[in-house]
Amino acid sequence: MGLADCVRTQKCRHDSLGLDERGTSFMTVMVIMLMTGSLGVAALTMTGLENSMAGSIRMVEEGTDAAESCVGMAVNVIQQSIDPGAVPATLIAPAGPVPAANAAILSQEINGAPFAMRNNPDIAVGAGNVPNLIMNVNNYVVNGDIDFLYSKQRAGSDENTKDFFYRVDCTAANAANGATSHVIAVFDCLFMGSDTCQRRSL
Repeated sequence: MGLADCVRTQKCRHDSLGLDERGTSFMTVMVIMLMTGSLGVAALTMTGLENSMAGSIRMVEEGTDAAESCVGMAVNVIQQSIDPGAVPATLIAPAGPVPAANAAILSQEINGAPFAMRNNPDIAVGAGNVPNLIMNVNNYVVNGDIDFLYSKQRAGSDENTKDFFYRVDCTAANAANGATSHVIAVFDCLFMGSDTCQRRSL
């Protein structure tokens, strides 16, 4: 069979020239390119997701740190106020974190007197909030509430040696990104020797 006759017949094309294999090679290359592109898009998506998660974790940590600093300040306020019976002027705004309008009420809450001031229902954030502490920590505004829970005489001590228990509730909010963090802690402070406050588990 001559070359001219071979070109005119399908059998010659399939058997001798192998022209149909070029389509198979093209499809193989296209599938490999599609798989490679899909892997690239998946890698970019995962990288973006990891960056987003890292940013979210950083915001949570910053907010928690801000709220914890409020808890630390609350203990400082308790320790400086419990024995003298009033919040010191150095802790009252504008010099300190205690709002001036709330200083007298906070003094009563810290000492649990009158008895009605124990477990006071005031709140640091939300409708009708009356925070005992207001702080700015980095990009966060932190509101804190100190509540006198109860007191009990320390075993084996005279009647003036009492343990005062407090609940400290602090919320840090970042207005720019809407992130908030909330920390609640309970402290046992020794009355008439209040430099000793121990954090209790909830």
